[in-house]
Amino acid sequence: MKHDDEAHKYYYPVEGRGDGAIGGAAAFLAIILVPAGLYAAWNTVAAWISALFS
Repeated sequence: MKHDDEAHKYYYPVEGRGDGAIGGAAAFLAIILVPAGLYAAWNTVAAWISALFS
């Protein structure tokens, strides 16, 4: 019984591993998509202003 208790400290359930992976993937996508979205938005605004004053 003592052996099982000590082994339990090193056991990580498989279900718990996906939570961090999903968060990591979301952060990775946000790092890529946020600057791309800002760039697209800035180009849209700049084109609108350029067309407005041309």
